[in-house]
Amino acid sequence: MMFSKEELHIMSFSDAPKLEEPSGYEAEECCIICGNKLENLKIGFNEKEQLYKYECANCDAVFVMPKNSARDERVLLKGKERNWPEHLLKALKFPFDAEIIESNDREFFDPEYDGPSLYDTVKVLEVFYSMKYGVDALIRKGRRTYQQTLCFMEAFDTDTDNYEELENYKRWREKYWLSDFIVALTGAMNEVQEQGE
Repeated sequence: MMFSKEELHIMSFSDAPKLEEPSGYEAEECCIICGNKLENLKIGFNEKEQLYKYECANCDAVFVMPKNSARDERVLLKGKERNWPEHLLKALKFPFDAEIIESNDREFFDPEYDGPSLYDTVKVLEVFYSMKYGVDALIRKGRRTYQQTLCFMEAFDTDTDNYEELENYKRWREKYWLSDFIVALTGAMNEVQEQGE
């Protein structure tokens, strides 16, 4: 972006015009920090520079993006990127009941798999970082514990903070998350290509 943070801080923004509906399938727009729904953000617009300013009451983040921008064109004026595993460990109240809403690879490719599957209710015991999936959870079904990708689950009680925190994470992950596993794999492939030249 061609403006500094200082210039963006003093720039004036008026109420934003109604945002155009996305064409085709796109992940739902949300706060770039906490995943709060777009309709919950205060949105301003600078018509001269064609810039949107988003203010999130949930996490107090403020960020500016050009109209029709790419992800890397945003400028964060207030707030900081969230460490999701750390945040969720503090924000979620453990243990809690959740329903598995998406199948995992093991169900299809391992004929011996006897763990939780689609639509099972499980107890979420804790969450932790996963290089491949972002955040995984330690879950219990019956007397056994398993590892499950957190975004494949939904908190059972929709009236709790756990439900809202989990939905915010899933919304943010769908829109902004880039797998550390994919980044590492891509970096390794680029190194091999460069060494071969």
